Amino acid sequence: MKKICIAVFLLAMAANSVAAAWTDDFVEDFDKIGLDKAVENALDNEISPHEILTFIVSSHQKFDVRLSLKALYCAGVERVEVREAADKLGITVEEVSVALEESIAECGSRLALSDREVFFPNDSGGISPTAAQEPPAEPEPDPGQLLEPPKPKATQPASPSTPSQIQ
Repeated sequence: MKKICIAVFLLAMAANSVAAAWTDDFVEDFDKIGLDKAVENALDNEISPHEILTFIVSSHQKFDVRLSLKALYCAGVERVEVREAADKLGITVEEVSVALEESIAECGSRLALSDREVFFPNDSGGISPTAAQEPPAEPEPDPGQLLEPPKPKATQPASPSTPSQIQ
């Protein structure tokens, strides 16, 4: 039983230090590159939107909650996830709605295209849906063609344009 208690204590200490590490990184990113990038980096490090908002609400002197909600939306977090996290933390529906509207105004084109299917021509002449991606690449030119010098254009004798040139 004593070993179990020690193991649980050590596990809790390790989890606490990991939590402190991401929040330190978040504050450092915020100071250096801004809130939007700090939120994106935290999400890239698999920190949940709820954890991010919990930290922001607890540090309300440094961070603006509305701007943080907007940053979550702009980073591509689903509306449902943001609203659930905000509800758990007592953030008003009005504040969440304003942040959503601002994120659409600021990041709307990027967000609107991120979840769309794009249609490209296929080999049979029709179109087919594919996940959002770059259009098919052009075929690579033959390396031998790149080394050949350009062929000179055939020139025709100039036609006389003035009466003195006509004989």
